[in-house]
Amino acid sequence: MRAGALGLACAVLLAATAARAEDAPAVKPLFAYTADWDGVAAGGRSQSGTYVHVMTAGVQAPIASGWSWTVQGAWTAGANLSARAIGDVAGVQGPFNSGNGLWLYEAKATYQSERTTFQAGRLSAGDALPGVAGMGQFVNSAFSSNGGAITINDPGRAATPASTWGAWGKTDVGALELRGGALLSDPARITLQKHGLDFSFHPDDGVIGFAEAVAPVAGPLRAGVGAYHDSARFQTFDGNVSRGDEGYYLWIERPAPDKGGGLSGFAMLQAAPRQDRNLQPLFLIGGVTWQGLIAARPNDALSLGATAGRFSDRGPLRGWEDLVEANYRVALSDHLAMRPDLQWVIHPAGRGGGRDALVVGVQLEAGL
Repeated sequence: MRAGALGLACAVLLAATAARAEDAPAVKPLFAYTADWDGVAAGGRSQSGTYVHVMTAGVQAPIASGWSWTVQGAWTAGANLSARAIGDVAGVQGPFNSGNGLWLYEAKATYQSERTTFQAGRLSAGDALPGVAGMGQFVNSAFSSNGGAITINDPGRAATPASTWGAWGKTDVGALELRGGALLSDPARITLQKHGLDFSFHPDDGVIGFAEAVAPVAGPLRAGVGAYHDSARFQTFDGNVSRGDEGYYLWIERPAPDKGGGLSGFAMLQAAPRQDRNLQPLFLIGGVTWQGLIAARPNDALSLGATAGRFSDRGPLRGWEDLVEANYRVALSDHLAMRPDLQWVIHPAGRGGGRDALVVGVQLEAGL
């Protein structure tokens, strides 16, 4: 697995070098590496620590006016601290809990203009929805940019594994921002074992479609509303298999300023009403980020957030699982950052779970 990842990185560098040598249109190499070291300092089922990482590498090349082509691969490795020592649902280590794997992350065509973005090809549902600013400032997967897919229990929205056929776009209509798209969502094909290389196209096995609208409401604040429907097969809590699931979400946000630091944040409510197949039909997320809290460190950022999820009355768990996270992102350079973090997992897996857990960790981010 390690050799495969190194080979992928070497191929990226060779492709970029060859393009420059032939004086072809600029080919942009893409690389990102995120690693987490986390340990249970108190509570939980045991006091232990784990390490996980995700690495993506690829290239982006222009193909026409406004159009580009992107290909990326991904590699994750490590152990799941939630499964090993806590027992919580969301996962304290972000979207890295899928296990060890190397797969195609995306292969997509992108159109970009001042007001419109459109992508089609092999995509990740977690990168397409929802369009809420600020979720990426946190380590725990409950804040992940896939908008609670792990906790809502909809496999079609999982951030990893990724790479499924789809298309999505967004455009501005006056002050209104509209987003929407559709992706294949059959969980039998979106698995690490297939490495993202199952290119078959079977929409009858499941499609997730979504639509969102965001508009300014007061000053820098924006409000958004979204909905999705997934036609894939789902295992219900009574042991049967049934087609279809849907969910709704609304949020208010203060995006980060375009220039300089300042305060940003969001609050979001998610609802997935089918009690027989959604592990947490009601989910609340909120967070704030203050960039430039220390004047001498204008690129550093302090983030504080909390989540609360209520388990289904028809599922195996009861009550609420809550979380509080605080982290401080230290910008070491334009390409390297470190994020120490504290997490307090409250009622892991609800009333029948283990003890509250205090998690101490640090995240390392590197990229081009």
